[in-house]
Amino acid sequence: MEFAYSALEKVIFNEASTEVLPRLLRGLSYKRPFMVASRTLAEKTGDLSVLRQALPVEVVGFNKAIRSHTPREDALELLDQVRESGADVIISVGGGSVIDAGKFVQLAIAQGLKHESEILEYSQQANGSRGPKHGDFRLFSSTDKIRQLAIPTTLSGAEFSNSAGVLNSSLGSKEGYRGPRLCPQVIVYDPELARHTPSWLWLSTAIRSLDHAIEGFCSGQSSAYLDGHFLHAITLFSQSLPAASNSRGDQGAINLNQQAVWLACCGLGTVPHGASHGIGYILGAMCAIPHGYTSCVMLPAVLEWNATVLGARSYAIADAMGQGSQDAHVAVKTLISDLGLPTSLRQLDVPRYLLQQIAERAYSHPVVGKNPRPIASAADVSAILEIAW
Repeated sequence: MEFAYSALEKVIFNEASTEVLPRLLRGLSYKRPFMVASRTLAEKTGDLSVLRQALPVEVVGFNKAIRSHTPREDALELLDQVRESGADVIISVGGGSVIDAGKFVQLAIAQGLKHESEILEYSQQANGSRGPKHGDFRLFSSTDKIRQLAIPTTLSGAEFSNSAGVLNSSLGSKEGYRGPRLCPQVIVYDPELARHTPSWLWLSTAIRSLDHAIEGFCSGQSSAYLDGHFLHAITLFSQSLPAASNSRGDQGAINLNQQAVWLACCGLGTVPHGASHGIGYILGAMCAIPHGYTSCVMLPAVLEWNATVLGARSYAIADAMGQGSQDAHVAVKTLISDLGLPTSLRQLDVPRYLLQQIAERAYSHPVVGKNPRPIASAADVSAILEIAW
């Protein structure tokens, strides 16, 4: 077994980004930052203005137009803007969609890709088909042309991955891109900046990272090193999310939420995920459901379906959550429900007539094929969707 470290250099937590970011720009000798941020932060708070004023240099460009799931057209527009600006670093402030857009830009600039058709050669589609250059790290130079400094304001964990998920709007499906150095150079967790994130988004993206930890732990390809991280992440989320739910001003709880993401995501790109992630990708693209919500609904259902093969790991998850007498799927579903989040497809207004199409698409998704209980047909996916219904 091999554990590959990413090109992430630092995680800075429980500090104000207005203090950290100027220090980083000076220390890393960046002179021409381009900022991409969530629309909510840009339009409903004054925090970005304060952050920009704190920088030792002017930003050379600004984008607040990245929509949920990172539509490819949005990412291509950002690529054009970054190229035209002559930026030497991307500062991303927002959730996974914003951070993934930055990674998409990094890949295109690193490889000198100017046309959409060239970029698609590096993609993997939802049905498992791949462009001829997808995942071939030999094609990448060890010299960076542009990196990203990320200030996440959700808990999805996209900042720890060398992969970017982009929405193919015309097909209603996600496509993936990978590169050896696409993850941010530095991650800054600022509890104060995160206070503006809507509660539903904060809590549901936490469940997304809980999903990372649990499916990594159940993958059959984990290790003692990763298991320790995964189980501690599960414990931290279980202990700190209720406090964050009760008071979004509780910066101690927010800090623990963010550190739990750090632990949960240590296996990204190293151990596979399973059906909760794979079905979630299809649900998100077909039904425009945020991935936090897809994990809220699919994780308990997949744990229940996998129960016959999980054995002691099911009880280890429940024990880490302080619910040692329960099965894992019951403990997880209880936590999600207690946070006021959806636990069924009906609550997400997924049309029942779409379930068969979702099952067929999900069955062909490569991540579903790595589920610990083998999924032999679309009928197996349908059975999971019925549990989630």
